[in-house]
Parts: sequence; C-alpha cells; structure tokens
Amino acid sequence: MKDEIVKIEKLEDIIDREMERHPHSQPLLQAFRHVILARNRILEGLQLAESEPLVLDDIRFQGGVPVIAQYPLIREDDPWKDIVQAMIPAVQEGFPDLREDLDRLGNALQADDFDLYDYFRRNSEEQQDLLSIWAGTISIAAERIGFILNQASRIVLEKRAGDIAEQIEALHWEKGYCPICGSFPSLAVIGEKIGERRLHCSRCGHNWRFSRVICPYCEREAQQEMNFFYIEDKPQESAFTCEECQRYLITLNRVSDLNDRDLDVSALGLTHLDIILQEKHFVPMTVTDWNVF
Repeated sequence: MKDEIVKIEKLEDIIDREMERHPHSQPLLQAFRHVILARNRILEGLQLAESEPLVLDDIRFQGGVPVIAQYPLIREDDPWKDIVQAMIPAVQEGFPDLREDLDRLGNALQADDFDLYDYFRRNSEEQQDLLSIWAGTISIAAERIGFILNQASRIVLEKRAGDIAEQIEALHWEKGYCPICGSFPSLAVIGEKIGERRLHCSRCGHNWRFSRVICPYCEREAQQEMNFFYIEDKPQESAFTCEECQRYLITLNRVSDLNDRDLDVSALGLTHLDIILQEKHFVPMTVTDWNVF
C-alpha cells in the first residue's frame, strides 16, 4: 500500500511539473489528471485471473505478428464492468459535461444492459458499430462511451503488457507498431546519451526500441536526415514528420530525465505540436483521446 501511495504522489508531481512547463496545456492536463490518476490507482490494485503461459511463434513474431495476435490479452473473465464503474467518477470529475451521460451509462451497466466483453473482443470497425447501437439505446454520444471504454482497455492491456515485456525483450522486433498490442506509437523518446529512439504505445503503455532513420508508419528509410519540426526555444520538444505518408510523431529529443516523466502526461503537455502539425496537413501516427482537433 505504501509503494502504491508513493507512485501516485510521484505521478501527481509529474503532472504538476508538466503544467509548469506548458501553461497553455493546463486545462487539458487538469482534465486528464483525474483520469490518469484513477487509471493508475486501479492498475496498481488490479488482480487478473491467472493466464496460461505465454507461448509465441518466434518466426511469426519476428515477421511482425504482435503478441495480441498470438495470445489472449483481452479475456471474457477480465473485470470490465468493475473497471468501467471505477473509472466513471474520475472521468466525471475531469470532464463535468459528461456527468449526466456517464450516470446513465453506469446505470445501464449496473442493470447488465450491455456485455462489455462483446465490445473489447471486436475489431475497431465492429466496435464503432456496437457503440452506435449502445449510444442509441441510452441516448449518449458513441464517442463518449468509447472514451471511457478506452481507459478500461488501457488498464487491462497495460497490466498484461507489464507481465509480458520482459519475456519478449530479447526477441527481434523491427516494426513501428507495438510488439504487444499492434498499435502505432503516440510518442517517441530519444535518449540524451545513448541516442536510441524508443516508441511509446498509448493503447497498452509499452515502450520499444526502433530505428531512428525509418518512419514507424510507412517504414520508409531516410535518404538523408530525418525531418523534424522544432519550436525554436525548446529543442527538446519536436515532431518527426514523414513526407512519404504525411504522418507525424511527437518526439522528446535528448531526454535525460525519463525516470521523472510519464509519457502520456508528456504527450498531453505537447498538444500544441499536434495542432501545429495538423495545420500543416500532417496526420498523427495514431489517434488518441487528446490529439485530434
């Protein structure tokens, strides 16, 4: 319990420092503060049913088939209802406009009107269709239901990713999408001393190494220097851009204080770069709850 309290207090400090660094992002950071803290509290205390041992086809994995396509990261017996119910108050605190809608959602879940696993087991297109049906049933915008369900899936996937990460560390992976859940990164970090690029997945929280001279999205290799967009007085904050696929990736450059950061919080603090790059007609490598305007 003491360790959990220390971790949450550290996360509070990280959010406060990010708000000091980026005053223009304070409203967004303050809104997501409640969501991120609640998500981490749930994650710290989450007990999932014991899973079967991880068995991967190494050849398929090295060929680009992620863990989620070979091993059940999403399970019917995961406590989906409990997690969503626990997240509702935090989302309501951060986003007061959603309060009445989420009360209706909570009541529907309490009455077992929806099978949440039916949503999580589907592909993204099927999920949108199901959200539309649910939205019509309880008169809530589909995007609002999807927002809180994204938080629930992040918790379960991050829990399993944490258990799996060490087991796959030694395996060969050369793709720009996440080796665990198959999603494209929401943020990249280039270390100060080693200079390697690590990609961060906002869907499961996993970080992995990736070449600095290849676009993670289209795998185009740079013929010369990679394209980076910088704010003049903040060289540590940048965005990688690819002229081939017109995608961009927010990037923390030459970072030495990675242990004192939460990469989701960092991404929230850098949304001004998202706005600038989208005005230049670039598209984020992955859509998050905060980077589409």
